[in-house]
Amino acid sequence: MSLLVFLRKPGGWRMLTGGAIVVFLVLTAVSGNFWTRFKSDEMDFEHQLVPPSSNWLMHLTTTEAGRKLLLQGNGSAGGSSVTADEDILGALDDGTKAQVPDASLLTAHGHVLGTDKNGRDMTALLVAGARNCFLPGLVACAVALGVGVWLGLLAGYYDGRWRLFAQVFNGTLLSMPRMVLILVVICALEPNVYLTMAVLGVTLIPRVSELIATRVRALSKMGFILAAKEGGLGDFRILTRHLFWYQNRAVFFVQFSLIMAESILVETTLSYLQFGTRPPEVSWGNIIEGSRLTFFSGQYWITFFPAAAIVLAILGFFYLGDGLNARLAHREGR
Repeated sequence: MSLLVFLRKPGGWRMLTGGAIVVFLVLTAVSGNFWTRFKSDEMDFEHQLVPPSSNWLMHLTTTEAGRKLLLQGNGSAGGSSVTADEDILGALDDGTKAQVPDASLLTAHGHVLGTDKNGRDMTALLVAGARNCFLPGLVACAVALGVGVWLGLLAGYYDGRWRLFAQVFNGTLLSMPRMVLILVVICALEPNVYLTMAVLGVTLIPRVSELIATRVRALSKMGFILAAKEGGLGDFRILTRHLFWYQNRAVFFVQFSLIMAESILVETTLSYLQFGTRPPEVSWGNIIEGSRLTFFSGQYWITFFPAAAIVLAILGFFYLGDGLNARLAHREGR
């Protein structure tokens, strides 16, 4: 019953949907080290490309007819001769059949989402990519919110130099194209995804600081702030407790979710352009970049699953932020 009441409130279903996606992404990123594998395992037969369904692969690798069909297919695709196929079959018959996994092994280690062109499990790659997309996004949030919130509080509460400094600082950053600034830093320094996300966070400081400063400038003239000053509270406590935590914490969490969504988009874009996460590290962007030549040959899953993961992750953070914004507007009567 309480869930229905929550969903009926403004932004309820968006918060629930986005929160579920974000929680799943966080659990995937945190627990990925415990069960992912990043190299070809014993399941992969000659590092061959495996589609999402593994039932046909079980038939190919556990029966004699299937092995012959598999070797014929490898020969036609790779241009090898029939003699080479017969030699490999002979080697299998001479005692190397133990290298072929049995049915129990295939059942235990089936590739649910298939493999990429190097024979790596797509599920493991998606989990590794979630970690390398989520953790750099935290760096961007730490820079943008850590600097932007304090700059906004000081610029909104104090007039004079702090306000002038914030205007000059924000105007300078807004005049620079974001992607150009990121590419300049990448070219000037050694490519590093965390450094790149830190630069992204710097470019997002004006958005956070202007939003906080506008709200603080209006709140600082209200009666409860004047009463706090008359009561002897210091400026630091007024800024941190009354103006930030009591009045702007919802704005903080909304901006956190939106910045995370934007950082995932930027990171995957840079990884696709080979300016972000570099192999052998895995990112959803460089998985798609490595499959651009195989998409139109019918091997859709290598591109589809990471692209779907990117869309779901971005939508999850946007839904969460939009739901929090709707709930905040409803509470404030806007």
